Amino acid sequence: MTKKMQLRETLRIQKRGRVGGPRPGKYRLHTKCPECDLVFLDGVWKRDPSAASGVGGRKLCPACRQIRDGQAGGLVELDGSFADAHRAELLNRIRNVERRTRLERPLERIISLEEGAEGIRVSATTEHLVARIGKSIQRDFGGTLSLRYAPQDKFAVVHWHRDA
Repeated sequence: MTKKMQLRETLRIQKRGRVGGPRPGKYRLHTKCPECDLVFLDGVWKRDPSAASGVGGRKLCPACRQIRDGQAGGLVELDGSFADAHRAELLNRIRNVERRTRLERPLERIISLEEGAEGIRVSATTEHLVARIGKSIQRDFGGTLSLRYAPQDKFAVVHWHRDA
């Protein structure tokens, strides 16, 4: 039991930092991210070409900070003989889900997409994008889907498997 709690605490610290540690501070209105050109307006990060001047300064948005620090909000693992045979289709589905999601939620992004002999592994900035990718693949290609949330850590792991 204590080992499980220690692992959970380690994951939480890696994901969000120590409680009471330094926080990035509040963003000023019209702050622009130098990496992705999102603008902070009305309390949210948006793609807004009219506010592209970055009057409020330049700071990394939360998603770019997560990518820089390697802090994933979730993992998707796809394996099985079907995944090997239909790799291109699965990769296209993953990219399409991210592209659609980014139109409404620009902070939900793929951090890394790795292909290997054991399958495909995707890490994303939020647990919501990971769940959306897993559910889309399961709906379109069948197979078995395992979705595990750790809400207190804001982390999700999706495992999808299908043999041909």
